[in-house]
Amino acid sequence: MAILSFQAGEAISAGDVVGVTASGVIRKGIATSQEQASVIGIALDSVSVGNLTRVCNDSVYTYLNSFVSNTVQYLSPTTSGVLIDYAAWQSQLNFLPSSGAFLTRVGRTLSNSAIELEIERPIYITK
Repeated sequence: MAILSFQAGEAISAGDVVGVTASGVIRKGIATSQEQASVIGIALDSVSVGNLTRVCNDSVYTYLNSFVSNTVQYLSPTTSGVLIDYAAWQSQLNFLPSSGAFLTRVGRTLSNSAIELEIERPIYITK
């Protein structure tokens, strides 16, 4: 498992999907812009702004949330830092005021509490 450390640019909770800003701090990812949809991994620690947190960017991450086993998880376009399945992503897309959002595959669930990270580049999807 590769573990990286970054300074938080906002309050981060363990389990948040995060990306790195141009200034080098991490923030929660959201699928509404290419920069924010370009995530690097999942935060391992809960921290406030300015503190260091560890980020898992490959391998298996054990999550406290409940997943459906063997489903691909994507970055939410409506809630920052959250993973959802494709059906939920498509449903959220329809409620956005914009003409589209970025589909970022983050990984595949191995069980109801573990995800294998397989982060891919975001792809813009129009309504």
